[in-house]
Amino acid sequence: MQPFNLRPDQLAEEMLDYSRKLGKGCQNLMNAEKIDTGVTPKVEVYAEDKLRLFRYEAPADVVQNKVPTLIVYALVNRPYMTDLQENRSTVANLLAAGQDVYLIDWGYPDEADRSLTMDDYINGYMDRCVDVVRKRHKLDKINILGICQGGSFSLCYTSLHPDKVDNLVTMVTPVDFKTPDNMLSAWAQDIDVDMMIDTIGNVPGELLNWTFLSLKPFSLTGQKYLSMV
Repeated sequence: MQPFNLRPDQLAEEMLDYSRKLGKGCQNLMNAEKIDTGVTPKVEVYAEDKLRLFRYEAPADVVQNKVPTLIVYALVNRPYMTDLQENRSTVANLLAAGQDVYLIDWGYPDEADRSLTMDDYINGYMDRCVDVVRKRHKLDKINILGICQGGSFSLCYTSLHPDKVDNLVTMVTPVDFKTPDNMLSAWAQDIDVDMMIDTIGNVPGELLNWTFLSLKPFSLTGQKYLSMV
């Protein structure tokens, strides 16, 4: 077996080049102008506590599906990720394809929400949003698009209320939390969730962010800024 042919001068040059690119990428990020998100027109049709239910305005020249689609997004991310820009919008693409699109915005949870349970979110808030959409369209069943954590909510909801769901689609949704090759799953098995909640209350977003970053620290920290050069 041949040893690695490592040249100190070459390694030093590569590290210096990496540092230059990283610095330039960070500078570009600092100089970036504000980007408008959530560009597709929408109207609020229901509100409860911090939750808002929106309906997006469809193009006038597109025939809409009679069965509307409710997007259920995650609690820990912002739903405008589905509608970033005019040319990068899941919502706009769905509307162009003839879907009548609704979306749940959970808002920003705070100390007042620390006692809410999965049952409150799934059989409470989410169920009432589904009923609002069903009533507006005079339908027994609607379509649900669950994204990320919202997909997990949607899977639970559909199993509990199959009489209200016509079609269920999930995207980037965790389902099996005990896969052997999943590092995040392995970590989660040993976490005392009750102790964590009793100690810090709502789990801070910063903690979740750093947990995900630690899965791939190089590619999710320094490396991603190189693409901004």
